[in-house]
Amino acid sequence: MTRKTQILLFCLFICVPSLVQSAEKDPVIQTIEKALDEYKNKDFSNAASSLDYASQLIRQKKGDALSKMLPEALPGWKADDGKSTVTAVSLFGGGLTADRTYTKDSSVIKISVVTDSPMIQSMMMMFSNPIFASSAGKFELINGYKGIVNYQNSGGDISIIINNRFLVTLKGKNVTRDDFLSYAKAIDLKGLAVLP
Repeated sequence: MTRKTQILLFCLFICVPSLVQSAEKDPVIQTIEKALDEYKNKDFSNAASSLDYASQLIRQKKGDALSKMLPEALPGWKADDGKSTVTAVSLFGGGLTADRTYTKDSSVIKISVVTDSPMIQSMMMMFSNPIFASSAGKFELINGYKGIVNYQNSGGDISIIINNRFLVTLKGKNVTRDDFLSYAKAIDLKGLAVLP
């Protein structure tokens, strides 16, 4: 056995168990395996409950990824920690939402990102119908994506659809139009577009 072969076997001996161990520690995989065992034992109620829990864990991971797309506070502003929530379909159309609030003196901007929600379909219809869109505001390109900007009396809202999967909304109060659009442009829209 050559020296290179010995080194390769040693690396496999050390690395493979740690890879298997890290996969076993993933709570989603553990919960799905538990559900599978419960299903095989005809414990259907607990199997369904375990799968629901696994789905919730997956949505939490997705929510954490969404939260990372929200920008840091711009100079002179403060931001809360941000949060992500999963809403049941029966409530407000359901879906996964990540949001963060930014403040500067009396100025407030709240940014929300929604996915996996039927609400996105109705917004897409508005984006594709110029009559509805014009009543909601005016079209503006924001980092290459179509947005509807409704700004008046030092406040308003901005809506952006990303790849027909994500709805980004900004709501502002006591803000300048420049600050409002600066926050819209600070969102990682391209990063959102490639999220799984």
